[in-house]
Amino acid sequence: MRERVYDRLGVRLVEHRCANGLAVTVLPKKGYNQIFATYSTNYGSIDHRFRFGDGREIRVPDGVAHFLEHKMFEKEGGDVFRLFASRAASANAYTTFDMTAYLFSATAGILENLETLLDFVDEPYFTEEAVEKEKGIIAQEIRMYEDNPDARVYYQLLECLYERHPVRIQIAGTVESIGKITKDDLYTCYQGFYHPQNMHLFVVGGVDPEAVIAAVEKNQERKAGRGTAGPARRLEEEEPERVFLPRRECDMAVNTPRVFVGYKDVGAPVRGAEGLRRDTATSLLFDALFTKGGPLYKKLFEKQLIDQSFGWEYDYGRGYAHAVIGGNTPDPDGFLEVVSEGWDQVRRDGLKDDVLERSRKRLLGQFVKSLDSLRFLARYMTAYHFKEMDLFATIPVLQEVTRQDVEARLRELVRPERQAVSVVRPAGRADVRP
Repeated sequence: MRERVYDRLGVRLVEHRCANGLAVTVLPKKGYNQIFATYSTNYGSIDHRFRFGDGREIRVPDGVAHFLEHKMFEKEGGDVFRLFASRAASANAYTTFDMTAYLFSATAGILENLETLLDFVDEPYFTEEAVEKEKGIIAQEIRMYEDNPDARVYYQLLECLYERHPVRIQIAGTVESIGKITKDDLYTCYQGFYHPQNMHLFVVGGVDPEAVIAAVEKNQERKAGRGTAGPARRLEEEEPERVFLPRRECDMAVNTPRVFVGYKDVGAPVRGAEGLRRDTATSLLFDALFTKGGPLYKKLFEKQLIDQSFGWEYDYGRGYAHAVIGGNTPDPDGFLEVVSEGWDQVRRDGLKDDVLERSRKRLLGQFVKSLDSLRFLARYMTAYHFKEMDLFATIPVLQEVTRQDVEARLRELVRPERQAVSVVRPAGRADVRP
């Protein structure tokens, strides 16, 4: 057990590694009655090819990680959601490209609920009948996303940016791919990635760290045989640096076109201390230019090319990284023209100091404010753990990144050969391109 203290933020982290390899982090918050707990595995939708220690190479259908998340709550004795609810706890789960998290929040019965969280994730129970029934439910979810213009424009962009990396595939998979999933696929992936050495438990709120860690140790000790084979090794796709397609369009039942512009980031993986610095410099670049009040945001808004849906993000994980801007626009090509001219101007004239400093202060303020949210801390402490990043180093890094660092990110990231465009146009409009 060890402690990390961040005096300026009033944060004390207690970290522990169980004998079986499970990493535990507790962040006590004085004066809070509520707690959040996340029990997560470093395994997501992109992990569809892997090898076990005995040499077996596995390829499973797309969507298994998300499917597995759904089925973990169903046990022989009933639905785990009901057990949490009976203790006045709220449970949930989510799957991303590179992780799966199970969580609960509660104000009472903390250790009992924590025991339930650990037990239901550590003890899988799947039947062929339940798997077949779930296929219909998840197929409806997939079709819902396919009919959602925001999801369509985003995944269409990923299909342009990436040629081979499975990040180009929707997290839930496709209706066809989930139709191939079997009970054995779920157990195989569970054995490969739901291994204590590949997992992390994070608890934040009004808790006693020592009591939490003692309860976790006791829980894990009675599962001594779990994960003895060791976690599986991922087999990653070799992704070209260039984008796969420069542009794709589709028609949907929308009133206003949607456009997303993506920039494929290449080079060293975005992880660890250097990854946090790269993330911060990229965030400063896009926030300074494209957040409300930024020079490019202002031009787009004045020309009535964007509305409140406009935004940006920088997303990264194992083998992928990309920045995205976009939203609704009445004129996708006019939007692209203004953005292109704006990038050219920043390359030529540089980023103004006052613009950068305004963004730096805004991001610092948003981060400090977010530290009061248990939900924020639970989600980002979990994600940063698997990326080997220190969430609380965000403030010093934000303060240290220079204008030269930010402009270097622009030159690295915003290049014609690394840009792709995704457009959703209203069906039946005369100006829709073929």
